[in-house]
Amino acid sequence: MKKTVCVIFGGRSSEHEVSCSSAANVLSYIDKELYEVITVGITKEGNWRLYNGGLDEIRNRTWESAEFKKCILSPDPRHHGLLVFNKNGDVSVTHIDIIFPVLHGKNGEDGTIEGLFELAGVPYVGCGVLASSACMDKITTKIILKNAGIPVCDGFDICAHEAEDACAVNKKITDTVGYPVVIKPSNAGSSVGITLVKSESELAPALKLAVENDRRILIERAMNIRELECAVMGSYEKAEASCVGEIVKKTEMYDYETKYITDSTELVMPADISDGISDKIRQMAIKAFSALDCFGLSRIDFFMDKDTGEILLNEINTLPGFTNISMYPKLWEKSGVSNKELITKLLELAEKRYN
Repeated sequence: MKKTVCVIFGGRSSEHEVSCSSAANVLSYIDKELYEVITVGITKEGNWRLYNGGLDEIRNRTWESAEFKKCILSPDPRHHGLLVFNKNGDVSVTHIDIIFPVLHGKNGEDGTIEGLFELAGVPYVGCGVLASSACMDKITTKIILKNAGIPVCDGFDICAHEAEDACAVNKKITDTVGYPVVIKPSNAGSSVGITLVKSESELAPALKLAVENDRRILIERAMNIRELECAVMGSYEKAEASCVGEIVKKTEMYDYETKYITDSTELVMPADISDGISDKIRQMAIKAFSALDCFGLSRIDFFMDKDTGEILLNEINTLPGFTNISMYPKLWEKSGVSNKELITKLLELAEKRYN
């Protein structure tokens, strides 16, 4: 008997569009011989819809203007699924066996919706509440990684009210890491709100942009780096890492526009690095996965200092993208795991964690 998978996409975060692109691919990868699939789209306003249209409508976001039944995931574990609000006023229950949340950013991979899944008592793909929230917050991530002995970028953090005094922030920068610096919101994904700041004259607008995305801001020393990524998949007891890939930029910053709008990056898999460096990165990735109590999947992003060769862990993404240019599925495909196999493994891991 086939199990029912509910793919949830969209959401209220700044990565809504990325989620839609990812979801269309995930839906096409799911093995239909093993699973029945139902789909829920969450609009930018936070409205849940039981979607039964095509993949193209998800990709181009025309699904949001169509009429679909309203629904919500019931927090009552007796329902074990969706409450669907029918046009005649009746409310029906749609049973779900596993949830695949293809949600990026706030309210998607920060532990909030994971908490709802826990209340509902339904297995779900991805990390638990603690790991999701800790990895979403870059400041918290760095604290845990440092405690685990994993090297991270030099820098400091400030709160929104401190960002209002650009002169004081400038003094702290010059007294510590020095220019240039990278300023980023602690809670945001897909490089939203990130700015490379080369001098004091560029500081105030960068702080303003970061504060628009989060109340806590991370300021890190900018380096001459190579950007390397590794995909991790597994359980609390055992995890495995993919080959290491490299993002080769044609611009100074690997920001949201560079990632998803302009053709200004090249993905190299496997990265042109020695076996020793590759092994070190893969081991660090698994160590970080464990240190932050991750489960299921994560993409671990590293910096390699071109001047010193030092490897630094930049961040951990607990629900990485599945778009056509996303590294997580590409890295596993390069490591011998097809997209269909990958999705099946992740669904199986979701049930393993629940059991």
